[in-house]
Amino acid sequence: MASCNSIDKDSDVPALVSDSESELEKNNEEEDECQWNDLGDEEDEEEMNMLHGNVSCLFCQCVETSVYMLLTHCTQIHNFDLLEQCKKGSVDCIGYIKMINFIRKEHPIPEDLKKYLSSKRPLWLSDDYMIPTDSNDLMLQLDIEWAQNHHQSVLEPTNHHEDCSQHACGDTYSESEAVSALIERVQKAETQRDIYKDELDRALADIEKLRITGQNLVASSKGEDENVQINGSQLNDEDGYFASYSHHDIHMSMLKDKVRTESYRDFMLTNPSLFKDKLILDVGCGTGILSMFAVKAGAKHVVAVDQSNIIYQAMDIARENNLHEKITFVKGRLEEVNLPIEKFDVIISEWMGYFLLFEAMLDSVLWARDRYLKPEGCVYPDQFSMLVIGVTDTQMRNSKLDFWDDVYGFKMSCMKHSVVDEVHVRLVNKETIVTEPAVIKTIDVMNCKVSDLDFTSTFTLKCQSDAEITALVGYFDTYFDKGCQNKVSFSTGPMVAPTHWEQAVMMLPKTVTATKDSSIDCKISYRKHPQDVRGIIINLTIAGQKLKYSLS
Repeated sequence: MASCNSIDKDSDVPALVSDSESELEKNNEEEDECQWNDLGDEEDEEEMNMLHGNVSCLFCQCVETSVYMLLTHCTQIHNFDLLEQCKKGSVDCIGYIKMINFIRKEHPIPEDLKKYLSSKRPLWLSDDYMIPTDSNDLMLQLDIEWAQNHHQSVLEPTNHHEDCSQHACGDTYSESEAVSALIERVQKAETQRDIYKDELDRALADIEKLRITGQNLVASSKGEDENVQINGSQLNDEDGYFASYSHHDIHMSMLKDKVRTESYRDFMLTNPSLFKDKLILDVGCGTGILSMFAVKAGAKHVVAVDQSNIIYQAMDIARENNLHEKITFVKGRLEEVNLPIEKFDVIISEWMGYFLLFEAMLDSVLWARDRYLKPEGCVYPDQFSMLVIGVTDTQMRNSKLDFWDDVYGFKMSCMKHSVVDEVHVRLVNKETIVTEPAVIKTIDVMNCKVSDLDFTSTFTLKCQSDAEITALVGYFDTYFDKGCQNKVSFSTGPMVAPTHWEQAVMMLPKTVTATKDSSIDCKISYRKHPQDVRGIIINLTIAGQKLKYSLS
């Protein structure tokens, strides 16, 4: 074993350092550590130096002399600890900048802001809130992550902090330097945003791979569970349903429908007492046209909800018309989102589908009624009638059914079954009508339940002339009635101006002979499709024929 006084074979230096030399090295290390600590203090000092100057309160007209004084003011006066709330809401640098710009533009109260921060999807997610109302706003220069790590010192600034609005050289922090600092912080935030976006894209790609893999497993498995297939179908249908409403053509079609759009407009503008200074919920807002009508009618504020991406265009439309301060847009499924207002005076919605109940959106409106409507409030439109009428349309029958009897010399009559089983949505020529309309269902939106939307009804068709009935046609009428000084209504039937809803045609495999003034007893059942959350199954009995149709 080597002695402690041995000499290293490759050097004349002793193998062990003396005690005095060890002490010297230790002192040097401590000195270096102090220098690093001093450097950290200087960085903290620089951060604080940047945040002194006049800064307006987030919630009142008060102006403080620094960001720190303002944060203390918000905590003591408004009971809103910004740093603590941002920590609870996991607000990052980008989210903080958007949140401050949102506050400056939208002026929420502290209680509402706390709710927004606790929401999974706060209202300032749009990149529009990256644009400040004031480029010199010192609140935008606060490094939220740094401030949270120095929470106590930030909220209780020392006298030294109060004097740190000057540099070491004695010069005040210039406006150009403040702008440069803000630009640098925004650039850092944008870099962080790009990183998050890349991570999100990868995650979405992985989710899509998992979804496809799951579908393949279900499709290839033997004796698969029927319930699993239904649930999978529902999810896919939901995705496609809301995605379809992101296309501009659909909204153009609805907006060009004057019967529909002008009826809503006339109802709201000719009944201002129902809207003046009232809180309005717009369910399925689309482009926001109904929300804007409501504001024009005098609404105090409108909350507009839609799950489709069209809501981003609706935000731009409201801003373009200087109505954005009166309308708050919320993206997401109504049953899952958190709304900024607890109760509403009026719920407005254009929820109607083909033959009224296709799309099943009335379910969401009824849920909103029970959850958000004030006791004295109302949902509009509030009354509906579903009607059926008999037609003789040999041209349509020939093009849809008889065509399969001879297709280039071949019989394809088996194809008729799928044609008969479907409800065809199309405009019906009013000249083909041969019976009076029969009401099969009335709906009072203020009182009905979701369970009422599956129903069975018997009805009688009174014939207006001798004819061979080739199809029954379904449509609906809409009424704005409750509390209206000026009542408004419109019909989607074939005898009036056409709408984008057109009519629901149920073709008969065998024509029904009708004589003038005779009556035909019929029965119809109407229920939701078990494998299509938005679809409808219709069972019809007429003149001994028992028929089944699907609308999906």
